[in-house]
Amino acid sequence: MAIPRRRAAEAQAPPDADLSPLDDKLGFWLRLAQQASFDTLHRAIGPLGLTPGRLGVLLLLEANPDIRQAVLAEALHIKPSNLTVLLAALEAEGLIQRTEEAGNRRANRLRLTPAGVALLRQGEAAEAQTEAYLATALDAAERAALLSALRRIARG
Repeated sequence: MAIPRRRAAEAQAPPDADLSPLDDKLGFWLRLAQQASFDTLHRAIGPLGLTPGRLGVLLLLEANPDIRQAVLAEALHIKPSNLTVLLAALEAEGLIQRTEEAGNRRANRLRLTPAGVALLRQGEAAEAQTEAYLATALDAAERAALLSALRRIARG
């Protein structure tokens, strides 16, 4: 699956503006990089009915079968109420199953269904192409250094 390119109008440079006051602002470039990566990922996985958030949930559910819903929300840094809405949609689509934890009816355990696994495989393929595309301007050492720096920033 090729990653759809932006239309010519979307790829044009911004209007004439002096961006030099922002040129050395880490937050500015992080935001633009995040926006570019999400836009690229949306174009790749959108046709599958996925978003970056939905893909992240499926990836973590596969890696952590029967994870508690609250633990998943914390791991993804998502408000529990927002995750509940997302999980309800995934469950309605037959992609995940929620089961009450034995002895604690307030806690839900989450697991992928076979349909969820099948969709995840498609999403992973599209996401891998996106990752490769985003890293085209970086060699392996630069990519590793960037990931390391981003992890340090994210962890505070």
